[in-house]
Amino acid sequence: MVAMPADSTRPARLDRLRAALPGWAGGALTGLQAVALSYLVVLAPALAAVAGAPSLDGSAAVDWAGAATVATSVWLLGHGVPIVFGGATLSLVPLGMPLVSAAILMGVARRFAVKTWTSWALGVATFAAGAAVIGWLGSPDGSREAGALRAALVCALIAAPAVAAGIWRAYGARLHLLDVIPDEVRAGLRLGLGTLALVVSVAAAIGGVWAVLGMDRIATLASDLRMDPLGAGALAIAETLYVPTLVCWMVAWLVGPGFVVGTGSLYAPDTLTVDALPQLPLLGALPSGSGGWWTWAPVAVVALAALARAFLGRRIGLDWASARSAGVAIAAVALGFAALTAASRGAAGPGRLEQVGAEIVPVTLIGTALVAAGYGAVWATVAAWRWARGRLRRDDAPAGSGAPVTPVAPAAPVREPAGSGR
Repeated sequence: MVAMPADSTRPARLDRLRAALPGWAGGALTGLQAVALSYLVVLAPALAAVAGAPSLDGSAAVDWAGAATVATSVWLLGHGVPIVFGGATLSLVPLGMPLVSAAILMGVARRFAVKTWTSWALGVATFAAGAAVIGWLGSPDGSREAGALRAALVCALIAAPAVAAGIWRAYGARLHLLDVIPDEVRAGLRLGLGTLALVVSVAAAIGGVWAVLGMDRIATLASDLRMDPLGAGALAIAETLYVPTLVCWMVAWLVGPGFVVGTGSLYAPDTLTVDALPQLPLLGALPSGSGGWWTWAPVAVVALAALARAFLGRRIGLDWASARSAGVAIAAVALGFAALTAASRGAAGPGRLEQVGAEIVPVTLIGTALVAAGYGAVWATVAAWRWARGRLRRDDAPAGSGAPVTPVAPAAPVREPAGSGR
């Protein structure tokens, strides 16, 4: 006899647990687990780093409370709550942290949440409430209410789409409210979001190229820190959380205006002005050149917009409804550029690092204009091709001597009536 696999004879433990819980409990459990797991993402490396590092006073005591405080601050910073230390403010958000939280929410919701509005609302509310508790405990005296409120609002914005996506992945849920959205609006949103995805992907690839070109600088900065393996691992995890922030900077670089890392610096395709930077290996991946062929980097945005527009050529034509779709796409792109730039701006420390990132208005205006140029190029190309094809067809038609003659069917023979005498 062939033994049957265990999965075919009994349900998985998580499935049995989910079946035993009431529907509303699955949503609450989703939020609680997401808070705990996302907090462990930063707490575990902090505890490992402090456990492996020697104490300053030479004793064998481990500052577990200090590690937990640092982890809490990093978690709150990743969810929009600035860190205040020594009179300075650190507000530059590690965008990898909200992405990690969203991924955890999606995975847990897929397992535990059910296909009800109550389950979704409880998942969002529980995650926001857990964030409020962490914000209250991790904020200094005098700003606890503001920290708790800000953490709750940001986490609610993260959890709302993430929990819905997890439920959709598990049950194939459908919002019938989307059916009332006109088709041209849907097509425009698809085009705009697709264009943004292409631009972000290419910006990330260019950032990877600069990281490869700066491998020597990254290695030098890492070796100068002289950290133990556990501390180096914790720093690597923290820097990894900032990689999406660096990708947003590269979007501003690709568009053209560039970004700054401290007063007096500018990283742009046509300009490179570098000043003293913190000794962090991640900053060794910043662009190290400008001018030459790099000056043509913004043209890539036009090409990417044209590529996205060409792929949706069958859905978005040349009529008035298609013009409305293009308008929706351009508006979505403008909002996307503004959101990416705003999310990657902030203070990275005192002094000249009080503002790093890109300017919102130039990046939004120039990026939207480049995308509109790409859409317009495809529209003009298609319109010119259709006009030329119609003209060639008329030219190839045989010339007539006058007005077209309509063929007349031959008349039917007249039958004589019977008995006519003929």
